[in-house]
Amino acid sequence: MPESMSAARQREFLSEGSRTAILVTVRASGQPHAVPVWYALDGEDVVLFTGGDSVKGKAMRANPRVTLVVDDDQPPYAFVSVEGTAEISEDPAELRRCAILISERYLPPEQAAQFVDYGSGPGNILVRIKASRVIAQDRVAG
Repeated sequence: MPESMSAARQREFLSEGSRTAILVTVRASGQPHAVPVWYALDGEDVVLFTGGDSVKGKAMRANPRVTLVVDDDQPPYAFVSVEGTAEISEDPAELRRCAILISERYLPPEQAAQFVDYGSGPGNILVRIKASRVIAQDRVAG
């Protein structure tokens, strides 16, 4: 039987390892747009960055409602789905600070600086997801 995750377990799950997330936005046409992203937790929020002129960047500016899903594809399986609102910032200092958080999660130290420079560079935006609903289950099967 699947088990609901406590808030503490949700945070632990979202912080474990280097799983990617699937970010779902809504295009102007109403069509969903789902893409893998790197992310990190910053307090209670999920943060990521993207190009301001990318499909997802444009979609979030027009409609800030998003869903972010992270799953464990190994038995006994688990997932966290975060539904919420994307707050967008172009503040260079905040973008750099969050790019550092993300780089620490996914890259070895010798590659982190280049990633931070890229992530906090011109044209990128910081996306901070404010959760309105979280669905999370451990031990989905097995």
